[in-house]
Amino acid sequence: MDIVQSSRAYFAMPSPTPEEKITLQASNTVYTYHCLCSHLLLATTTPLPALPTRQNSQDKAHIMPLPPAPSSSNKSESNSHYGLLLSMRQERTAEIMTSDDGFEKRYLQRCGRCNLAVGYQLDWAQFGSDRTGRRDDVVFLIPGGFMTTSEMINYKKSTSAAANGA
Repeated sequence: MDIVQSSRAYFAMPSPTPEEKITLQASNTVYTYHCLCSHLLLATTTPLPALPTRQNSQDKAHIMPLPPAPSSSNKSESNSHYGLLLSMRQERTAEIMTSDDGFEKRYLQRCGRCNLAVGYQLDWAQFGSDRTGRRDDVVFLIPGGFMTTSEMINYKKSTSAAANGA
């Protein structure tokens, strides 16, 4: 199947309204994050600790906006946030999560190597929108499922030194 044909429906989705967008200040640095199994999962111009977190959720997940679909009229500013999911496997069916406050429909994002759930996307219906299905403009990243590239390198160095008797 032609990739252009198969992705056309995704790119034809309408962009979020200004009220639905999240604005962040970003740097010129790209921060990379790995799964606990060391698989590269995420690249972003805003470090995870600087992202807003869900306050009304038990997981306190980081809220990361995803880039809009590319278009000729969509010129990004030099100081806008950009985040990209890499090597994550997206669940096709949603899981219903319950809590004392009610329930929510989550589409899990899993590590492409070890299958660890590292994030999720919510259903548009939970935002009072006329749209249906998975909300593709934002991902919620579960704390504790990521390590920075430098943390991964330092961990590998320390375990290597310990194995060599240092």
